Amino acid sequence: MKLSMGFLNFLSSGFLLLAGCAELGQLGGLGDYGNWAGSEVVGEVHAVDTRARQIDLSTDNGRRFLVRYDNNTRVSYRQRDYAVANLEPGDYVAVRAQQDRDGRYFTDLITVKESVQERGGYGGNSSGSGNVRLERLEGRVEYVDARRGTFEIRDRSNRLVVVSMPYEAPRATSDRFKRLREGDYVRVEGRFLNRERFELENFV
Repeated sequence: MKLSMGFLNFLSSGFLLLAGCAELGQLGGLGDYGNWAGSEVVGEVHAVDTRARQIDLSTDNGRRFLVRYDNNTRVSYRQRDYAVANLEPGDYVAVRAQQDRDGRYFTDLITVKESVQERGGYGGNSSGSGNVRLERLEGRVEYVDARRGTFEIRDRSNRLVVVSMPYEAPRATSDRFKRLREGDYVRVEGRFLNRERFELENFV
């Protein structure tokens, strides 16, 4: 049976289109940009940029990603919630990834599978300067959020500062946090992440 050249061209284009789709279908997978929204990504934290509110993460297959977060993002560790600022380089985490309207990736939940200490590493801040001189903060406790492991201090200049507990806090520090009540006057040591956020090392 004879076929017109136009029909043959149509069939040829169709086969090329199907082949192209099949090839595209093989690209991507967990860890490729644009293809892991809504998935759980497991990997190691390299750094946490609290100013830009993003986490530098490398997955098990060697991919590197910048994942954004916001004030509603939860960090879960041993069935307790913590602030994102408590994450440390070397922590092994599972990140629930989503995509925003601008095509950027963000997370609302980070589960710490193993802390850097549990993995045999050492703690430190995102810049790698673990021996940074500790700063002091003192004031009256305005609010305690036991679920997120944070409390708010009104300092002498009437500034409200959110203090976050480290999730590898010593027993004495953890017990002191549990006894905190609104109205208590406290002195703490740690590091300022910005003017309104402070990462606690210990109570003074």
